[in-house]
Amino acid sequence: MKLRPDAHYAPVPQGIHWSRGDRSFVLSGPPALFTIVDDQLDALLNGTSLDEMVAATGDERARPVLDHIVRTLVAQDVLIDLDAVDGPLPDRRSAEEHAALLCYLEAHCAEPYRAFAAVRAARVVVGGGGPGAEAVRRGLAANGIGEVANGIGEVAGIDRSALSERAARAAVVVLIDDCEAPLDLLAAVARLAPGTPVVPVAAGPAVALVGPVCSDPAEVRAFLAVRARATDWQLTGVDSAAPRPISAVLAGSLAAQGVLAHLAGTAHGPCTAWVVHGHAVRTTAVPVPRAGTGPVWRPLEPAQSTVPGREPGVEPGREPDVKPGVEPGREPDVKPGRGPGSEAVVPAPAGEVQLDAALTARWTGLARWGRDLDLLQLPLSLVTAQVVPGPGPSTALVGGTVGPHVLGWGRNRAAAGHTAGLAVLRHRAGEEWTEDLSRAGGNAGLVPAAGLTEAHLLVDGLLRQAGQEALARSVGAPLAWEEVEGITARTLWGLLREFFDVPAELHRHTVSGLDWHLVSVVDEATGEVLATQWGPRPASAAYAALFAATARAQFQAATRSAPQAPVLPPDPVGTWSLEVAPPAQVDDCLRQLLARARVLGLQPRAQRLVRDATVGELALACGWVALA
Repeated sequence: MKLRPDAHYAPVPQGIHWSRGDRSFVLSGPPALFTIVDDQLDALLNGTSLDEMVAATGDERARPVLDHIVRTLVAQDVLIDLDAVDGPLPDRRSAEEHAALLCYLEAHCAEPYRAFAAVRAARVVVGGGGPGAEAVRRGLAANGIGEVANGIGEVAGIDRSALSERAARAAVVVLIDDCEAPLDLLAAVARLAPGTPVVPVAAGPAVALVGPVCSDPAEVRAFLAVRARATDWQLTGVDSAAPRPISAVLAGSLAAQGVLAHLAGTAHGPCTAWVVHGHAVRTTAVPVPRAGTGPVWRPLEPAQSTVPGREPGVEPGREPDVKPGVEPGREPDVKPGRGPGSEAVVPAPAGEVQLDAALTARWTGLARWGRDLDLLQLPLSLVTAQVVPGPGPSTALVGGTVGPHVLGWGRNRAAAGHTAGLAVLRHRAGEEWTEDLSRAGGNAGLVPAAGLTEAHLLVDGLLRQAGQEALARSVGAPLAWEEVEGITARTLWGLLREFFDVPAELHRHTVSGLDWHLVSVVDEATGEVLATQWGPRPASAAYAALFAATARAQFQAATRSAPQAPVLPPDPVGTWSLEVAPPAQVDDCLRQLLARARVLGLQPRAQRLVRDATVGELALACGWVALA
């Protein structure tokens, strides 16, 4: 038997405490038990037998004790039973020459000697140039790989036929796209035999990535999508670029380790890539979606969409505080014995939908939270977020562009983050839409939409379209101060006029067939429309519109003292009330919108963006809505 190199033991009052990996146990016995095992440590590390251990003690009476120890440690997979292993044992010369490899395999493999034989017999082809390619070759040689062959020259002239021939007998192919020696990874993979394992490496000028082992072009495309998104994150952030050639060398070393893990069968867990970034040359593991080649669209059936009872709650890094059942523009019910403002705050249940953390995950997410430390948070909570991917669909696999900033607002950071998150999703749905999908939709009047559920998505898009039609028909009827119900709405109106010096006036619009109302906040001096929002009642719509206009005015005031990145202008029509409307109210509005479409002789069409190229499945609903 032989002791596994990653096993640890220590004396405890009950006997000997053993640990290996995430498992531990206690071998019970008297204090002298530790001395017996510790005296045999060198023999166990080099490989020994029960007879040799008994002979080393010089006392045959120790055999039962040693037999019990050996049987227990073999059962706990701390000792390797050399008589039961699969594969030939390495000879002494090979074991000494590749001691580090053998130590790694004995610590991580159930059958280390079979894995040792596979690694020593493997042939790995390295394609590409630059400092990363040299690091891969050195790492493979140090890891004991049997044969390392060059598949592609280090200069622009690429011998693709040579790559195909040399890779025919290769266990793994490593392809390096270095900024100093560019290589088209997809074209190189196309030259290989189907199913050839490939480890892609992208060593860029500011960030480097090492992919998982890919077995088909679709997986390589998924890695390239992650590379493009990571490039966008690096471009939109404040971190320094990873210095070259250190980043490329580290990426090459990680690729060599990935090859070893693949050959030895120790590559377990989710499919991940390594990002090499920052001035300190740090590494971060990020998930790589396995299936699909990018965004996936799915048509929605409006008549079958309903919304379950859920409340929004979003804040980066914090559980939300939500007051369920309080409609915008309406004062919450105050329990007897409590004054206004002292009502209990009820947190949202843990199972309710929140902004998926994957949407803002570093290197792969759709957005990064803004640097809002200097942003005024009174009277409203404001959150900014930057859309990380630049213009165009993520299937283009081209990074290096900058996306816009969006503004979110709410009664607290949770609600503000939710508003910003939905704005990000609407923007990305617009960028992911392609001409082919547009032709399939049969209508040019497409409206990007997003929401907690598919019903929210449909109502969001249909309300925005109906609101734009209503605004095009008329400027609306003036809404006087006396007609605005609720102290909160009047307070916001007063803030706009007195605190932010915005001479705001309200205009109300109605749409036949809908109980919901549309209210616009207009600058009385310039005629500029500051915000337009829907609401289930006139008071709700006025509150939502004043809330949105106040948020914009507060943001503009903050930029005078603490400059902020410019944000996208307000949407022509907003649906902020949907974020807090009860589910039954959303369903009623959807039924009215569908009935209105039938009266107009139009058919609602909708497409949901189900999957992002790097985030994977999108938890919140976003896509396009149209009336055809």
